[in-house]
Amino acid sequence: MAAAYATSKPLLTTVNNIIRRSADNYYFANVARRRGGDTTSFSTRPASYPIYILGDIAEVKFQVLDWKDLSIQWTSNSSYSDLLKFSPSVTVDTILPSPSSNTSQHGRVIIMLHNHPKMASTTLRRACWENLKSSCNIVSPKRDPMGYSDADDLASLIEQCTNTYHFCVGGWHYRADNFPNPTSRNISSLADMSITFLHMFPFRNFYDWADSALKQIFVGHSDTGCTEASKRLDSCNGWLELDFEKYSKRTMAQMIEIMNFRDHESQSHTFLLYDFREVQTTLALLSRMFHTPLLPYLDMTYKQNRREGSCPIETLQKFHDCFDEQLPHYDTV
Repeated sequence: MAAAYATSKPLLTTVNNIIRRSADNYYFANVARRRGGDTTSFSTRPASYPIYILGDIAEVKFQVLDWKDLSIQWTSNSSYSDLLKFSPSVTVDTILPSPSSNTSQHGRVIIMLHNHPKMASTTLRRACWENLKSSCNIVSPKRDPMGYSDADDLASLIEQCTNTYHFCVGGWHYRADNFPNPTSRNISSLADMSITFLHMFPFRNFYDWADSALKQIFVGHSDTGCTEASKRLDSCNGWLELDFEKYSKRTMAQMIEIMNFRDHESQSHTFLLYDFREVQTTLALLSRMFHTPLLPYLDMTYKQNRREGSCPIETLQKFHDCFDEQLPHYDTV
């Protein structure tokens, strides 16, 4: 299958395409881009959705919080253990599909890895690239795996590549205010498939993430990059890795909002939050639970040995001045 690669359409289109049967069912209201503290968002339904948090991996313990409650607790200071304190434990069989459903195309389980910069995204992206090559003979001409940033490609990939359970997507391609009309590609057969999507979102402390993202700009672009990042932050605009739009809570908020506007017929969507440092052990656990092959190539690591130094601390302070107060309020987009 040829990998027709494009990046003009937000990946969010795919969610729309595969869970709706016709264009007549699309309905959005009061869509507004949330910039500079503007809190306008979708207003016809509350942003309520259960989010499952992986607690003790060794004992296979999951915990759950409603998205509205989780979003309040998830502040710039929050650690992963902080979120676990507020979430009660649940049994595995109450949240996840039966592993036996993996044996047929109808009832298929797909593990959707939402990638975010400075949260093991390079490792996951390369693992998915290699996995598609080995499992489905799909070689992307780019560094990103097919479907990483293009909705049509991902929809086609899920439909045709049935030899893998893992797909990687760029989490920051969710743009509610840029949501397009349904594409012309015929994917009716995919819409009819019974699919359970397990959406995996990584967690990293907001301060740690921003610090690492700023350092990556310095490593990749030296002082020129630092200057550009600082200039953009004067208007509270991110750049490259240091972009609020690319933080996992931000993209999860948009995904939750979309789910609240969908009457799921043949597809279901489960959201799992995990510690980004435990991505290998988390995927190994899911592999055992669902009796599926482990995503290969996860032992590859990148960007661990970065040169010393970073951009001026004033640039980081600009970022926090712009976005720290917004973070707790992202229960909707």
